[in-house]
Amino acid sequence: MRPLGIAAVIDGNLKETLGWAKEVGFSNCQLQLWNMEYLTESHAKSVKALADSFEMEITGLWCGWHGPIRWDFAEGPSVLGIVPPEYRASRTSNLLDGAAYARVLGVKDVITHLGFVPLNCRDEKYTGVVSTLKYITSNLKSHGQNFLMETGQEPPVVLKRLIDDVGADNLFVNYDPANLMMYGNANPIDGLAILGPYVRSVHAKDGSYPVNGYELGKEFPIGKGQVDFPRLIGKLKGLNYEGPISVEYEIEAGDKKQQQEIREGKEYLEKLL
Repeated sequence: MRPLGIAAVIDGNLKETLGWAKEVGFSNCQLQLWNMEYLTESHAKSVKALADSFEMEITGLWCGWHGPIRWDFAEGPSVLGIVPPEYRASRTSNLLDGAAYARVLGVKDVITHLGFVPLNCRDEKYTGVVSTLKYITSNLKSHGQNFLMETGQEPPVVLKRLIDDVGADNLFVNYDPANLMMYGNANPIDGLAILGPYVRSVHAKDGSYPVNGYELGKEFPIGKGQVDFPRLIGKLKGLNYEGPISVEYEIEAGDKKQQQEIREGKEYLEKLL
């Protein structure tokens, strides 16, 4: 399997983040973008030059979207991603702009959360997402790019059904094992049995199941939560997975604690790899 990568947010601290990542031994990164004002060719060129200066391979662009964000069960289903009809058109535009940004970076894989995709395949929100994904994947295919849906906000079988219903050969999955637990939607080992053939990118993140109906489960440093990483890595090896595995750390902590826990997680995973 390829060397571990790191998920890095495109912000004013990107130079420091990539410099530190290179120093501790990361050689590739998944870039994550939430500021829509950055979606210009000139900004993408500056980010590419920065990554090149650290000899850091960019394996994918995780592209967000404008508007309200609520990572919970109370408001999240109404506001996240391209599921809510009132945000779908403008956020589709954000994602296509993100794909153009990714092309300047030399990146083929564009990644996002779709939002809480309905379980009911007859729900108008579900059929609307299918139509939108057909449009997005068609656009990206014309540029030789792939579109990746991150796991978590729906059971794996729903993403599998989306892939079947959209019918595009450039629609894949960014597999986040912690999210599947934190949203209460799957054991991440079992989820690979459904989504394994479609996984093109993996987040190395740890977490736990929810304990109430309003808040997500808790994120933990890698190796300290409920994700069974030995079995997960073994399952990925069994699938002959050779794509990127990017350490993602979203716990609110001071810089030194964050860096220490990322280092420890990296060392833990490298022993398994």
